[in-house]
Amino acid sequence: MNVSRVVAGESDRFQPKLVLMTVATEHEFVRMKRLAEAGFAREALRRVTDVILPLNDDGTGPAFYCVHDVTGVATSFRFFAKMLGLRQRFYGIQTPTKHRNPEFVSSIRSISQHYVDELVEFQPEGSFLLGGYSTGAVIALEMAQQLRARGREVSLLVVFDGELFNTGAAIGSRHPFYWFEPIWSLPRWTTRVVKERYSFQLLRRKAVNKVSAAHRAIMTKLRGEVVRRKLTAENFVSINFNHCSLEHANYIHSLFHTQFDYVPTEYSGRVLVYAAKIQDPARLRHLTAAWRKIAPVSEIVEIRCTHVTMMRPPDGYAVAKHLLGRIAELGSVSH
Repeated sequence: MNVSRVVAGESDRFQPKLVLMTVATEHEFVRMKRLAEAGFAREALRRVTDVILPLNDDGTGPAFYCVHDVTGVATSFRFFAKMLGLRQRFYGIQTPTKHRNPEFVSSIRSISQHYVDELVEFQPEGSFLLGGYSTGAVIALEMAQQLRARGREVSLLVVFDGELFNTGAAIGSRHPFYWFEPIWSLPRWTTRVVKERYSFQLLRRKAVNKVSAAHRAIMTKLRGEVVRRKLTAENFVSINFNHCSLEHANYIHSLFHTQFDYVPTEYSGRVLVYAAKIQDPARLRHLTAAWRKIAPVSEIVEIRCTHVTMMRPPDGYAVAKHLLGRIAELGSVSH
């Protein structure tokens, strides 16, 4: 059964506290953005040897494992680990430095197999709480499929605003909603951009790029051709390719494109999907429809945040609070 909710709108107990928190900590949007950028710069230069990154291994709760985004870096999850509190054990799943190359990310299944091997060795017994952020959600889904194929239980798969492709659930450009949603999202997206205090130059550059990309996509579709997706540094606020080695930059570009080749199969386990309501108006995402189709036993929770701010304060507090409640409902998990 699919369950859809809007956090900070599903119940009165969320709304007052979240509004006050957002107003009181609006400067955190800027501070967290700068911390994330600085953290990525340090991480890109650091030699990483382990797949499992302990961000809180002192807690008493069941271990939660979260797969990295398109950068292969998991240190940015430290914000979310802190919001979950001291009792919730949290581990990031990252790509070791020696594997940050295009060959390692040639397929989602091969990446997942490597991570599953490491995860099973790290936790030989018990069920898993597994999640993935952004591109990492696709990897986490395949990891969950492989873990279950090995006879291991995945008690909960958590998706943090991660898209699925090749599901047949996407809305075509002839559907009215395809054009309505970007227009509807524009005011909310503009408000959030202002809160994050982008420079005028960056806003202008992003606007020009978005308009150009939208025009190219429309013209391509009118010609009946396939729209090719392209990744640039501006697609992800926290990525500065100047901090990456050439090999790491190629890894990021390759993983970005590899996710579009993955064809997911139906997943019968329990899935919890957190979807950002504030979307980029230049790119309509069909996140919830795809997950509902692939994971019939799923709960969809929409969050009033952007893709980037979901895992950081202050927006991330609502996600963390809701997730802790769902983990508590699972009861004790053997490990």
